[in-house]
Amino acid sequence: MSLDPTIVRRLAEAESLLLVTDFDGTLADLTTEIYGVPVNVDSLAALTHLAGLPATHVAVLTGRHLAGLARLCPLRAPIIFAGSHGAESAEHGDCLTEEQAARLAEVDAALGAALGAALHGDHPDVHIERKPFQRVVHTARLAATDQAAADAHLDRAQQVGMPGVRVSRGKNIVEFSVSDRTKGTWLAAEIERVNPAVAVFIGDDTTDEDGFRALRPGDVGVKVGPGETAAGERVADIPAVADLLTQVAAARAVHLGIPRELPARFEALAAVFSAEVLRVNDWSAATPCAGWSARDIVDHLLTWYPANLRDAGIDLELETDIQADPAGAWFSFVDAVRALLLDARVNTTFHSGPDEGRTIGQATAAFLLPDIFMHTWDLARSQGHDVELDPAYAARNLAGLQSMGAALQESGQFGPPAPAPTGATPGQQLMAYVGRAVD
Repeated sequence: MSLDPTIVRRLAEAESLLLVTDFDGTLADLTTEIYGVPVNVDSLAALTHLAGLPATHVAVLTGRHLAGLARLCPLRAPIIFAGSHGAESAEHGDCLTEEQAARLAEVDAALGAALGAALHGDHPDVHIERKPFQRVVHTARLAATDQAAADAHLDRAQQVGMPGVRVSRGKNIVEFSVSDRTKGTWLAAEIERVNPAVAVFIGDDTTDEDGFRALRPGDVGVKVGPGETAAGERVADIPAVADLLTQVAAARAVHLGIPRELPARFEALAAVFSAEVLRVNDWSAATPCAGWSARDIVDHLLTWYPANLRDAGIDLELETDIQADPAGAWFSFVDAVRALLLDARVNTTFHSGPDEGRTIGQATAAFLLPDIFMHTWDLARSQGHDVELDPAYAARNLAGLQSMGAALQESGQFGPPAPAPTGATPGQQLMAYVGRAVD
Protein backbone atom coordinates (compact mmCIF):
# COMPACT_ATOMS: atom_id res chain seq x y z
CA MET A 1 0.00 0.00 0.00
CA SER A 2 1.39 3.37 -1.01
CA LEU A 3 0.02 6.75 -1.90
CA ASP A 4 -0.95 7.53 -5.48
CA PRO A 5 1.88 9.55 -7.10
CA THR A 6 -0.65 12.17 -8.18
CA ILE A 7 -1.43 12.87 -4.51
CA VAL A 8 2.27 13.20 -3.69
CA ARG A 9 2.58 15.66 -6.56
CA ARG A 10 -0.43 17.63 -5.34
CA LEU A 11 1.11 17.92 -1.87
CA ALA A 12 4.44 18.95 -3.35
CA GLU A 13 2.86 21.66 -5.47
CA ALA A 14 0.30 22.95 -2.95
CA GLU A 15 0.41 26.72 -2.52
CA SER A 16 0.57 26.10 1.22
CA LEU A 17 0.70 22.83 3.12
CA LEU A 18 -0.15 21.75 6.66
CA LEU A 19 1.21 18.29 7.46
CA VAL A 20 0.26 16.79 10.82
CA THR A 21 1.27 13.35 12.00
CA ASP A 22 0.62 11.12 14.95
CA PHE A 23 3.65 9.72 16.80
CA ASP A 24 3.17 6.17 18.15
CA GLY A 25 2.39 3.69 15.40
CA THR A 26 3.14 6.33 12.78
CA LEU A 27 6.63 7.68 13.44
CA ALA A 28 7.55 5.18 16.17
CA ASP A 29 6.97 1.45 16.56
CA LEU A 30 4.67 0.14 19.26
CA THR A 31 6.52 -1.86 21.91
CA THR A 32 5.94 -3.13 25.43
CA GLU A 33 7.94 -0.23 26.90
CA ILE A 34 6.39 3.24 26.80
CA TYR A 35 9.76 4.96 26.58
CA GLY A 36 11.56 2.22 24.68
CA VAL A 37 9.96 2.73 21.29
CA PRO A 38 12.25 2.93 18.24
CA VAL A 39 11.60 6.09 16.24
CA ASN A 40 11.99 6.04 12.46
CA VAL A 41 14.88 8.40 11.72
CA ASP A 42 13.95 8.74 8.05
CA SER A 43 10.57 10.13 9.06
CA LEU A 44 12.22 12.55 11.48
CA ALA A 45 14.61 13.71 8.77
CA ALA A 46 11.81 14.21 6.24
CA LEU A 47 9.66 16.17 8.70
CA THR A 48 12.65 18.37 9.53
CA HIS A 49 13.27 18.97 5.83
CA LEU A 50 9.61 19.84 5.23
CA ALA A 51 9.45 22.22 8.18
CA GLY A 52 12.25 24.29 6.66
CA LEU A 53 10.42 24.85 3.38
CA PRO A 54 8.39 27.99 2.64
CA ALA A 55 4.61 27.86 3.14
CA THR A 56 4.94 24.46 4.82
CA HIS A 57 3.70 23.88 8.36
CA VAL A 58 4.53 20.65 10.20
CA ALA A 59 3.08 19.39 13.47
CA VAL A 60 3.25 16.27 15.62
CA LEU A 61 -0.12 15.60 17.27
CA THR A 62 0.06 12.83 19.84
CA GLY A 63 -1.72 11.27 22.76
CA ARG A 64 1.56 11.40 24.68
CA HIS A 65 2.07 14.29 27.05
CA LEU A 66 4.67 16.77 25.85
CA ALA A 67 7.20 15.98 28.57
CA GLY A 68 7.05 12.31 27.60
CA LEU A 69 7.28 13.08 23.89
CA ALA A 70 10.40 15.17 24.47
CA ARG A 71 12.15 12.11 25.93
CA LEU A 72 11.77 10.29 22.62
CA CYS A 73 11.44 12.81 19.83
CA PRO A 74 14.44 15.00 18.90
CA LEU A 75 12.49 17.22 16.51
CA ARG A 76 12.75 20.97 17.07
CA ALA A 77 11.08 24.23 16.06
CA PRO A 78 9.66 25.31 13.69
CA ILE A 79 7.82 21.98 14.03
CA ILE A 80 4.77 22.37 16.28
CA PHE A 81 4.04 19.87 19.05
CA ALA A 82 0.61 19.11 20.46
CA GLY A 83 0.39 16.59 23.29
CA SER A 84 -2.43 14.91 25.19
CA HIS A 85 -4.49 14.83 21.96
CA GLY A 86 -4.10 18.59 21.63
CA ALA A 87 -4.88 19.61 25.22
CA GLU A 88 -1.19 20.51 25.58
CA SER A 89 -0.31 22.96 22.84
CA ALA A 90 1.02 26.49 22.59
CA GLU A 91 -1.47 27.10 19.79
CA HIS A 92 -4.72 25.61 21.10
CA GLY A 93 -3.96 24.13 24.52
CA ASP A 94 -5.85 24.15 27.83
CA CYS A 95 -5.08 24.63 31.51
CA LEU A 96 -6.07 21.89 33.95
CA THR A 97 -8.83 23.12 36.26
CA GLU A 98 -9.33 22.13 39.89
CA GLU A 99 -12.47 20.26 38.88
CA GLN A 100 -10.57 18.28 36.24
CA ALA A 101 -7.80 17.48 38.72
CA ALA A 102 -10.41 16.16 41.16
CA ARG A 103 -11.88 13.93 38.45
CA LEU A 104 -8.45 12.50 37.67
CA ALA A 105 -8.01 11.67 41.35
CA GLU A 106 -11.33 9.82 41.25
CA VAL A 107 -10.18 7.92 38.16
CA ASP A 108 -6.96 6.94 39.96
CA ALA A 109 -8.92 5.54 42.88
CA ALA A 110 -11.42 3.70 40.69
CA LEU A 111 -8.74 2.12 38.52
CA GLY A 112 -6.81 1.02 41.59
CA ALA A 113 -9.91 -0.77 42.85
CA ALA A 114 -10.78 -2.28 39.46
CA LEU A 115 -7.34 -3.58 38.54
CA GLY A 116 -5.97 -4.41 41.98
CA ALA A 117 -2.95 -6.69 42.10
CA ALA A 118 -2.23 -6.32 38.38
CA LEU A 119 -0.86 -2.84 39.15
CA HIS A 120 1.59 -3.96 41.83
CA GLY A 121 4.88 -5.81 42.03
CA ASP A 122 8.32 -5.21 40.57
CA HIS A 123 7.08 -5.96 37.05
CA PRO A 124 3.34 -5.33 37.01
CA ASP A 125 1.26 -6.71 34.17
CA VAL A 126 -0.62 -3.44 33.88
CA HIS A 127 0.72 0.09 34.04
CA ILE A 128 -1.16 3.36 34.51
CA GLU A 129 0.43 6.33 32.79
CA ARG A 130 -0.38 9.66 34.43
CA LYS A 131 -0.58 12.53 31.98
CA PRO A 132 -1.70 16.11 32.65
CA PHE A 133 -5.24 15.56 31.33
CA GLN A 134 -5.46 11.78 31.09
CA ARG A 135 -4.87 8.47 32.76
CA VAL A 136 -3.93 5.64 30.43
CA VAL A 137 -4.04 1.94 31.26
CA HIS A 138 -1.31 0.09 29.33
CA THR A 139 -1.25 -3.69 28.86
CA ALA A 140 1.26 -4.07 26.01
CA ARG A 141 3.78 -5.87 28.21
CA LEU A 142 1.21 -8.51 29.17
CA ALA A 143 -0.23 -8.67 25.65
CA ALA A 144 3.15 -9.76 24.33
CA THR A 145 2.62 -13.12 26.07
CA ASP A 146 -1.12 -13.29 26.81
CA GLN A 147 -3.40 -11.09 24.70
CA ALA A 148 -6.55 -12.57 26.22
CA ALA A 149 -5.47 -11.66 29.75
CA ALA A 150 -4.48 -8.18 28.59
CA ASP A 151 -7.89 -7.71 26.98
CA ALA A 152 -9.60 -8.86 30.18
CA HIS A 153 -7.79 -6.16 32.18
CA LEU A 154 -8.77 -3.56 29.61
CA ASP A 155 -12.38 -4.73 29.76
CA ARG A 156 -12.38 -4.22 33.54
CA ALA A 157 -10.73 -0.83 33.21
CA GLN A 158 -13.22 0.24 30.58
CA GLN A 159 -16.05 -0.30 33.04
CA VAL A 160 -14.70 2.57 35.12
CA GLY A 161 -16.72 5.60 34.15
CA MET A 162 -17.93 8.80 35.71
CA PRO A 163 -19.40 12.12 34.59
CA GLY A 164 -16.96 14.44 32.86
CA VAL A 165 -14.53 11.66 31.92
CA ARG A 166 -14.23 10.46 28.33
CA VAL A 167 -13.18 6.81 27.98
CA SER A 168 -11.61 5.51 24.77
CA ARG A 169 -9.90 2.26 23.85
CA GLY A 170 -6.92 1.82 21.56
CA LYS A 171 -4.15 -0.69 20.90
CA ASN A 172 -3.60 -2.34 24.30
CA ILE A 173 -4.71 0.81 26.11
CA VAL A 174 -7.76 2.39 27.68
CA GLU A 175 -7.60 6.14 28.14
CA PHE A 176 -9.56 8.31 30.57
CA SER A 177 -9.57 11.99 29.66
CA VAL A 178 -10.97 15.00 31.52
CA SER A 179 -10.35 17.25 28.52
CA ASP A 180 -12.80 17.85 25.71
CA ARG A 181 -9.88 18.14 23.32
CA THR A 182 -9.51 15.48 20.68
CA LYS A 183 -7.15 15.23 17.78
CA GLY A 184 -10.08 16.35 15.67
CA THR A 185 -10.75 19.55 17.62
CA TRP A 186 -7.04 20.45 17.64
CA LEU A 187 -6.64 19.75 13.94
CA ALA A 188 -9.74 21.76 13.05
CA ALA A 189 -8.41 24.72 15.04
CA GLU A 190 -4.98 24.45 13.42
CA ILE A 191 -6.49 24.28 9.94
CA GLU A 192 -8.46 27.43 10.74
CA ARG A 193 -5.32 29.16 12.06
CA VAL A 194 -3.03 28.23 9.16
CA ASN A 195 -5.66 28.10 6.39
CA PRO A 196 -3.53 25.84 4.17
CA ALA A 197 -4.38 25.04 0.58
CA VAL A 198 -4.08 21.37 1.59
CA ALA A 199 -3.94 19.74 5.02
CA VAL A 200 -2.62 16.22 5.61
CA PHE A 201 -3.11 14.07 8.69
CA ILE A 202 -1.36 10.72 9.18
CA GLY A 203 -2.29 8.33 11.98
CA ASP A 204 -2.84 4.70 12.87
CA ASP A 205 -5.14 4.36 15.89
CA THR A 206 -8.74 4.91 16.91
CA THR A 207 -8.00 8.34 18.41
CA ASP A 208 -6.69 9.44 15.02
CA GLU A 209 -10.11 8.91 13.46
CA ASP A 210 -11.25 12.18 15.07
CA GLY A 211 -8.48 13.87 13.11
CA PHE A 212 -9.46 12.26 9.83
CA ARG A 213 -13.05 13.40 10.29
CA ALA A 214 -11.89 16.98 10.91
CA LEU A 215 -10.28 17.29 7.49
CA ARG A 216 -11.93 19.40 4.80
CA PRO A 217 -12.92 18.23 1.33
CA GLY A 218 -9.72 18.08 -0.69
CA ASP A 219 -7.51 17.47 2.35
CA VAL A 220 -5.68 14.15 2.70
CA GLY A 221 -6.10 11.64 5.52
CA VAL A 222 -3.64 8.74 5.60
CA LYS A 223 -4.37 5.66 7.69
CA VAL A 224 -1.34 3.58 8.71
CA GLY A 225 -2.02 -0.15 8.63
CA PRO A 226 -5.25 -2.15 8.46
CA GLY A 227 -8.66 -1.41 9.93
CA GLU A 228 -11.74 0.62 9.18
CA THR A 229 -11.06 4.31 8.81
CA ALA A 230 -12.45 7.67 7.80
CA ALA A 231 -9.16 8.40 6.02
CA GLY A 232 -9.25 8.44 2.25
CA GLU A 233 -5.75 7.01 1.83
CA ARG A 234 -3.75 4.23 3.41
CA VAL A 235 -0.12 3.12 3.74
CA ALA A 236 1.03 -0.23 5.04
CA ASP A 237 3.28 0.55 7.99
CA ILE A 238 5.80 2.87 9.63
CA PRO A 239 8.49 2.43 6.93
CA ALA A 240 5.83 3.32 4.36
CA VAL A 241 5.13 6.53 6.29
CA ALA A 242 8.84 7.35 6.09
CA ASP A 243 8.82 6.70 2.34
CA LEU A 244 5.79 8.95 1.90
CA LEU A 245 7.26 11.80 3.94
CA THR A 246 10.60 11.51 2.16
CA GLN A 247 8.91 11.63 -1.25
CA VAL A 248 6.82 14.66 -0.34
CA ALA A 249 9.81 16.50 1.17
CA ALA A 250 12.02 15.86 -1.86
CA ALA A 251 9.34 16.76 -4.39
CA ARG A 252 8.22 19.88 -2.54
CA ALA A 253 11.81 21.07 -2.14
CA VAL A 254 12.36 20.72 -5.89
CA HIS A 255 9.10 22.52 -6.63
CA LEU A 256 9.78 25.45 -4.29
CA GLY A 257 13.55 25.78 -4.71
CA ILE A 258 15.77 27.71 -2.30
CA PRO A 259 14.08 30.97 -1.19
CA ARG A 260 15.71 34.31 -1.95
CA GLU A 261 14.76 36.01 1.32
CA LEU A 262 17.61 35.51 3.80
CA PRO A 263 15.71 34.14 6.85
CA ALA A 264 13.73 31.71 4.67
CA ARG A 265 16.87 30.69 2.78
CA PHE A 266 18.62 29.95 6.07
CA GLU A 267 15.64 27.87 7.25
CA ALA A 268 15.63 25.81 4.06
CA LEU A 269 19.37 25.14 4.02
CA ALA A 270 19.68 24.57 7.77
CA ALA A 271 16.75 22.15 7.67
CA VAL A 272 18.49 19.89 5.16
CA PHE A 273 21.63 19.91 7.29
CA SER A 274 19.51 19.25 10.40
CA ALA A 275 17.92 16.27 8.66
CA GLU A 276 21.38 14.80 8.14
CA VAL A 277 22.30 15.54 11.77
CA LEU A 278 19.36 13.39 12.83
CA ARG A 279 20.66 10.54 10.66
CA VAL A 280 24.15 10.52 12.21
CA ASN A 281 24.90 7.33 14.12
CA ASP A 282 28.68 7.78 14.30
CA TRP A 283 30.02 11.26 15.02
CA SER A 284 33.60 10.01 14.73
CA ALA A 285 33.08 8.78 11.15
CA ALA A 286 35.43 10.23 8.54
CA THR A 287 34.05 12.75 6.05
CA PRO A 288 35.17 13.69 2.52
CA CYS A 289 37.00 16.63 4.16
CA ALA A 290 40.47 15.22 4.77
CA GLY A 291 41.13 14.72 8.47
CA TRP A 292 37.65 15.80 9.54
CA SER A 293 35.07 13.66 11.30
CA ALA A 294 31.33 14.26 11.28
CA ARG A 295 31.73 16.01 14.63
CA ASP A 296 34.44 18.24 13.14
CA ILE A 297 32.00 19.42 10.45
CA VAL A 298 29.63 20.75 13.10
CA ASP A 299 32.52 22.13 15.15
CA HIS A 300 33.76 24.04 12.09
CA LEU A 301 30.41 25.70 11.41
CA LEU A 302 29.85 26.54 15.06
CA THR A 303 33.33 27.97 15.50
CA TRP A 304 34.13 30.28 12.59
CA TYR A 305 30.76 32.01 12.24
CA PRO A 306 30.36 33.00 15.91
CA ALA A 307 34.02 34.10 15.93
CA ASN A 308 33.43 36.38 12.94
CA LEU A 309 30.28 37.81 14.53
CA ARG A 310 32.33 39.05 17.45
CA ASP A 311 33.95 41.52 15.05
CA ALA A 312 30.48 43.08 14.78
CA GLY A 313 29.93 43.00 18.54
CA ILE A 314 27.57 40.00 18.43
CA ASP A 315 27.89 37.01 20.76
CA LEU A 316 25.68 34.02 19.91
CA GLU A 317 26.21 32.63 23.43
CA LEU A 318 26.25 28.96 22.45
CA GLU A 319 26.34 26.93 25.65
CA THR A 320 26.03 23.32 24.43
CA ASP A 321 29.28 21.34 24.37
CA ILE A 322 29.99 20.56 20.72
CA GLN A 323 32.23 17.62 21.55
CA ALA A 324 29.80 16.00 23.99
CA ASP A 325 26.58 16.75 22.09
CA PRO A 326 27.18 17.87 18.50
CA ALA A 327 23.52 17.45 17.55
CA GLY A 328 22.32 19.54 20.48
CA ALA A 329 24.98 22.15 19.74
CA TRP A 330 23.89 22.35 16.11
CA PHE A 331 20.22 22.82 17.00
CA SER A 332 21.13 25.53 19.52
CA PHE A 333 23.16 27.23 16.79
CA VAL A 334 20.18 27.12 14.41
CA ASP A 335 17.95 28.71 17.05
CA ALA A 336 20.51 31.47 17.67
CA VAL A 337 21.08 32.26 13.99
CA ARG A 338 17.33 32.20 13.30
CA ALA A 339 16.78 34.79 16.03
CA LEU A 340 19.67 36.92 14.73
CA LEU A 341 18.38 36.98 11.15
CA LEU A 342 14.96 38.15 12.33
CA ASP A 343 16.50 40.89 14.50
CA ALA A 344 17.54 44.42 13.56
CA ARG A 345 21.13 43.40 14.39
CA VAL A 346 21.26 41.62 11.04
CA ASN A 347 21.93 45.05 9.50
CA THR A 348 24.98 45.68 11.72
CA THR A 349 28.11 46.40 9.68
CA PHE A 350 31.46 44.75 10.34
CA HIS A 351 34.17 47.35 10.97
CA SER A 352 37.02 44.85 11.18
CA GLY A 353 37.89 41.26 10.39
CA PRO A 354 37.38 39.26 7.18
CA ASP A 355 33.84 40.61 6.68
CA GLU A 356 34.75 44.28 7.07
CA GLY A 357 32.31 46.52 5.20
CA ARG A 358 29.56 43.90 4.95
CA THR A 359 26.45 43.69 7.06
CA ILE A 360 25.82 40.57 9.10
CA GLY A 361 23.08 39.63 6.67
CA GLN A 362 25.36 40.00 3.67
CA ALA A 363 28.15 37.99 5.28
CA THR A 364 25.73 35.26 6.35
CA ALA A 365 24.32 34.94 2.85
CA ALA A 366 27.74 34.99 1.21
CA PHE A 367 29.61 32.60 3.48
CA LEU A 368 27.61 30.75 6.15
CA LEU A 369 24.79 29.53 3.93
CA PRO A 370 27.02 28.11 1.17
CA ASP A 371 29.18 26.50 3.87
CA ILE A 372 26.15 24.79 5.42
CA PHE A 373 25.00 23.76 1.95
CA MET A 374 28.25 22.08 0.94
CA HIS A 375 28.92 20.49 4.31
CA THR A 376 25.48 18.87 4.18
CA TRP A 377 26.91 16.67 1.43
CA ASP A 378 29.98 15.91 3.54
CA LEU A 379 27.90 14.97 6.58
CA ALA A 380 25.66 12.66 4.57
CA ARG A 381 28.65 10.97 2.95
CA SER A 382 30.22 10.38 6.37
CA GLN A 383 27.23 8.18 7.24
CA GLY A 384 27.34 6.23 3.98
CA HIS A 385 24.63 7.87 1.92
CA ASP A 386 24.14 10.73 -0.52
CA VAL A 387 22.00 13.83 -0.41
CA GLU A 388 20.72 15.61 -3.50
CA LEU A 389 21.79 19.26 -3.34
CA ASP A 390 19.43 21.87 -4.77
CA PRO A 391 20.55 22.20 -8.41
CA ALA A 392 19.89 25.92 -8.89
CA TYR A 393 21.62 26.95 -5.66
CA ALA A 394 24.49 24.57 -6.42
CA ALA A 395 24.91 26.08 -9.88
CA ARG A 396 24.98 29.63 -8.45
CA ASN A 397 27.61 28.66 -5.90
CA LEU A 398 29.68 26.84 -8.51
CA ALA A 399 29.65 29.88 -10.79
CA GLY A 400 30.70 32.11 -7.90
CA LEU A 401 33.61 29.87 -6.94
CA GLN A 402 34.74 29.48 -10.54
CA SER A 403 34.82 33.27 -10.90
CA MET A 404 37.51 33.39 -8.19
CA GLY A 405 39.98 31.55 -10.40
CA ALA A 406 43.29 30.62 -8.77
CA ALA A 407 42.43 32.66 -5.68
CA LEU A 408 40.10 29.87 -4.57
CA GLN A 409 42.91 27.38 -4.01
CA GLU A 410 45.29 30.08 -2.81
CA SER A 411 42.91 30.74 0.07
CA GLY A 412 43.86 27.35 1.48
CA GLN A 413 40.22 26.55 2.22
CA PHE A 414 39.64 24.27 -0.77
CA GLY A 415 41.54 21.47 -2.42
CA PRO A 416 42.21 21.33 -6.15
CA PRO A 417 39.20 20.49 -8.31
CA ALA A 418 38.46 16.79 -8.72
CA PRO A 419 36.96 15.27 -11.87
CA ALA A 420 33.18 15.18 -11.98
CA PRO A 421 31.60 12.03 -13.43
CA THR A 422 29.80 12.11 -16.75
CA GLY A 423 26.26 13.33 -16.27
CA ALA A 424 27.05 14.82 -12.86
CA THR A 425 24.32 16.90 -11.25
CA PRO A 426 25.04 20.56 -10.43
CA GLY A 427 25.51 19.52 -6.80
CA GLN A 428 28.06 16.88 -7.75
CA GLN A 429 29.85 19.34 -10.03
CA LEU A 430 30.06 21.83 -7.16
CA MET A 431 31.46 19.29 -4.73
CA ALA A 432 33.99 18.03 -7.28
CA TYR A 433 35.11 21.60 -7.94
CA VAL A 434 35.91 22.11 -4.25
CA GLY A 435 38.00 18.96 -4.24
CA ARG A 436 35.62 16.21 -3.16
CA ALA A 437 35.79 12.78 -4.74
CA VAL A 438 32.40 12.33 -6.38
CA ASP A 439 31.50 8.87 -7.63
